[in-house]
Amino acid sequence: MASELIELLGKSKLFTGFSPAQLEQVESHLQPKKITLEDSERVYKKGEPANSCWLIQSGELMVKRASLRTPFRHMIYRKGSVTGIQGLADPGSERAVTMIADGKVELIEITHEGISHLDSETQIQLWKNVSKLLLRKLAVVLARESID
Repeated sequence: MASELIELLGKSKLFTGFSPAQLEQVESHLQPKKITLEDSERVYKKGEPANSCWLIQSGELMVKRASLRTPFRHMIYRKGSVTGIQGLADPGSERAVTMIADGKVELIEITHEGISHLDSETQIQLWKNVSKLLLRKLAVVLARESID
């Protein structure tokens, strides 16, 4: 199970550039765990504290937002994509939206706890990857706003 989990972590953009030893640190200190959600189960809820993020392994997610015209929006994720990165970048802050399983979904949950136990090189690589993910999400939102 551990080697399978490490292999799955290594395929995620969150852990791009990590050596096998660094992935073992992640597995040991962050204690990622596989979870399965059924249709309509919540990954996270608007207003809840953000303390985790999730790597998508299979299935689709839908975001519920404060919009009368389109309250639900299907999210396009690939295997290894990350949702809820706020849980690493700003632990404890309030979630802005609700994320719901659209059918059966398999995820790997990663909490922010334990990051301080990673060695400094591994922490630096993790924060670089978090920054890249956030910048890519910002670029997508800005592109969408300027097109509409």
